[in-house]
Parts: sequence; C-alpha cells; structure tokens
Amino acid sequence: MRGQQLIDELRARETHIRQLEYERLQLIHEIHEQGLAKEMGAYSTASFLRDTVRITPADARRRVADANALFGSTTLTGQPIEAQLPVAATALAAGVISRDHVQVVRTTIDKLPDEHHAEVEQLLVGEAERFDPVKLGKLALRTRAHLQPEQVVLEEQAARKRMEFSMVEDVDGMIMVRGRLSPECAEVLKAALSPLAKPAGKDDDRSAARRWADALVELAHRVLNSDTLPQDGGRRPHLAITISYEQLRDQIGLGRGNFGALITPQTIRQIACDAGITPIVLNSEGKPLDVGREQRTATPAIRAALIARDKGCTFPGCDRPPEWTDAHHIVHWLNGGITSEETMALLCRFHHTIIHEQDWEIVMRGGFPYYIPPAWVDPQRKPIRNTMHVEIAN
Repeated sequence: MRGQQLIDELRARETHIRQLEYERLQLIHEIHEQGLAKEMGAYSTASFLRDTVRITPADARRRVADANALFGSTTLTGQPIEAQLPVAATALAAGVISRDHVQVVRTTIDKLPDEHHAEVEQLLVGEAERFDPVKLGKLALRTRAHLQPEQVVLEEQAARKRMEFSMVEDVDGMIMVRGRLSPECAEVLKAALSPLAKPAGKDDDRSAARRWADALVELAHRVLNSDTLPQDGGRRPHLAITISYEQLRDQIGLGRGNFGALITPQTIRQIACDAGITPIVLNSEGKPLDVGREQRTATPAIRAALIARDKGCTFPGCDRPPEWTDAHHIVHWLNGGITSEETMALLCRFHHTIIHEQDWEIVMRGGFPYYIPPAWVDPQRKPIRNTMHVEIAN
C-alpha cells in the first residue's frame, strides 16, 4: 500500500478499534450489572478487571466509570439509572470518537448541574469529531467557565494546593523529576523555558524532551548568577563542587556537589568555566588548595569586552545571543590558562559541552576565536569562524 491507500487503511483500523472499545465497555457493563465480580471473589468490578485482564487499577476504574456513563447502571436498591452519555455511546459505537473523548465528556458532565448535561454532551461529542482529546478538554473547560465561572475559579485555586515537585535518585544515578503544576503556573514555567529550549543551530540534534531538560538547567544557572535569590546559610546560593587536585589533573575519580551528587572531573573542568560555580580543589591532606572565586573566570569588564567582540556564541553556525553564553577559557585554568579577553570565548551551554566532550580546538586569529574541527568532521581540520552574529548585525 502507498499514499492515500495507507491513510485510508489507518483510518479504517482506528474506526474498528474504537468500535471494539464500545463492545468491550458493553461487556464490562454486563459484568458489573450481573455482579459477576463478587461471584468471582473480587470486591469490585474494577478489581476484577485488574486481575482478569491485567490492567492498572486506574485504568480499571476508568473503564467501569465509562461503561456506567454510556449504558447506565443499577443502584443497590435495584433502581435503574439511565445512561448519562447516550450521544457519546452512539458516536463511539460508530467509531467516530475515541474512549479518550468519552472520558473528557464524562468528566465534564460530572461537574455540571443536570440541566446542562444534554446540551453540553451534544456540543462536546460534535466537536470531538474535529478535535483531539486534549483540544476537546480545553473546549470543555471554556464551556464550564461560561456555565459555572465561580466553580472553575475554586478548582483553579484548589489545583495550586495540589502542586508538587520532587527529585528522586534512580539506581543508575540519574535524578527522576516528578511533579504537577496548576495550568497557570505551568504557563509561567513554559514561558521562561521556551526561548531557552530552541535548537542551538542546524547541528543541534537533541530531542525536544532533551532541549526542555537542558533549558530547565539553563534557567537555574541564570537565576543563580542573577544575584536575585535570598541568601542561604548567610551567602548567595551557588553550586560548589569539591575534588582533589590529583583527580582533577589526571581526570580520575569523582567530585562531590553541594547536595551529594557525584560528578566526573571531565564535567567539573567544563562547569569550572561558569562564573556561578565554585570549584574547591583539595590537596593530598584534604585541605582546600584553591577555592575559585565566583568572578574568577570573567570579571564584568572582561565579559562586556567579550560580548562586544563575539556578540554571542562563537561556535560556527550558532546564533545564540550573549545572554545564553558562558565565558570559556581557550586554555583551561588548570593548564595555566589566564582570565583575559584574548584567552576566552563566549559559548552557549550546548556548544560548551561539545567543546569539552569532543575534539574541537580553539585558536585566536586576528583577535577572534577560530574553531578547528575534529578529523571526523573535516579531515583537513581547516579553522573556521562563526560569522552568524556579524551577518545578523549587518
């Protein structure tokens, strides 16, 4: 199959799967109504489904709720309850909408007074033929905001109280970030991260998820360097990493961060370029040999000169502005590099990492940084200069 034939087949399969979802919910409804779960020793239909078809508890509860909403149910006293979503049931049976659409309609109807149920169900099922479940959910919220504005405001306030954030170390040393934000707070975070999450030029092959993760760290770096945070323990918050001189020189072992993170010497050599990070180098007796000062790498005057010269990241092809860059030592400070305009270059965090991890070299020619590519990029290793900012300025 090719072209339109493939697309038509995909749509046909999707319709068939949705129709099977309808039939499956019918079966769940009958199991629930006949009380088969209790006969089989389960305390609820949801727990019966969980054990029988091996699904998560949350999915089992959603399936039972969807089935009852589509087909009705019976109370403990034997009184029948009419189907809450007859229009959605018909649309799902025809394969026009998905079960995700049904859940949006159901959860919206559950929050509305009875007099609005029929009208809102008809509206949302009709729009479900045009919109995916996420967009339909936004339409549903706008509808509720029109019908019950005070309730929506209360829910928004309650959402803020349910916000949470945690960082848990995984078995491989990675940190799992988990949490949830209210919609308006998520908008604030997205607004701050969005400009930092853009691709750093045509050679940036990071996934979108990786770029957003890097953007979050970049945002933290900028805040730490901004001198706007309240003091912590009597001083401005900063990151300090402790490592022995021999480990840093020979690039063996691990350093330790403020909060116990173990970091390789190679990474410490890179982040030592950042003015907001203090490397604490210990001698063989464990005493501080050199405590780098936070303006050790680039004074305000030197950084101003670098900005005037480089106008942004100097890596070839990168157009990131100076606000997104670190001042990088062309000759590392551990190897005798000094802090001056002639021995430093601006690099965005993405290309700063590349310089430290790959075989790129930097040389100064005519007062400007030129980059010598690794042999696998250019066998002739011809020095090249970034002219993006010159072109933008002109």
